[in-house]
Amino acid sequence: EEEIVGAEEEGVKIDFLAAPLEIYTENGKAVGMKCQRMELGEPDDSGRRRPVPIEGDTFDLKFTTLIAAISQAPEFNGFENLIEGRDWIKVDEKFKSIKEDNVYSGGDNVNLGLVIDGIHHGRRAAEAIHEKFTGEVMPPDPPDMAVIRFDKMQLAYYEGKDRNNPAELSVEERFKNLDTEIVSTFTQEQAIDESKRCMSCGMCFDCGTCWSYCQDNAVIKPLVKGEPYKFKLEFCNGCKKCAENCPCGYIEMYL
Repeated sequence: EEEIVGAEEEGVKIDFLAAPLEIYTENGKAVGMKCQRMELGEPDDSGRRRPVPIEGDTFDLKFTTLIAAISQAPEFNGFENLIEGRDWIKVDEKFKSIKEDNVYSGGDNVNLGLVIDGIHHGRRAAEAIHEKFTGEVMPPDPPDMAVIRFDKMQLAYYEGKDRNNPAELSVEERFKNLDTEIVSTFTQEQAIDESKRCMSCGMCFDCGTCWSYCQDNAVIKPLVKGEPYKFKLEFCNGCKKCAENCPCGYIEMYL
């Protein structure tokens, strides 16, 4: 969303729900385009509403420069023998090619995904290569943590705190030097302040709420800050007060 806002601030006009139909040329040069107006159709099985043409609704655009940015694809020159199925490289759980030994791949070469997916693939491949050449067995992945949603948290416990926003160049400054980054990084003070907005979802942060609500001394508060709380289950009467009032949703009870 911020990229759309930034582009519009710089004078970019975005024509949503429009698709190119035909490129007009003069003397071998593209000078215009015929476009089709679209609308969102009925949801498919996944719930996604795909654009469908509006019959008879077209319009023309004139331009001096055309930049094609429809899609991207990996460059597989020299690696065609690794491709499997829909133009992806098939890999095992360690991101090693199943068709060629000593070849590892990840990111958009194996499947479309986010940048963080590519980083994850690279890390796993690096660990596998490290194991192969050193014989050192890497430790297993930690178990997946349950995702704690807002409905399991006590949001009233937290004090509202505005998000920090990095400095951003004005539109005038952006055009003075096209090599300058438009959005800066956080300052050290902003980074520290932003970290304080963390609500520690699903992780105990030693607030002491469970200890203060327990009337049966079933919760043992640690003597050293940062150490885990302990529960004496033989003292617990199942009142659920600790779980119901835990701000971050860390405590779960099964009766």
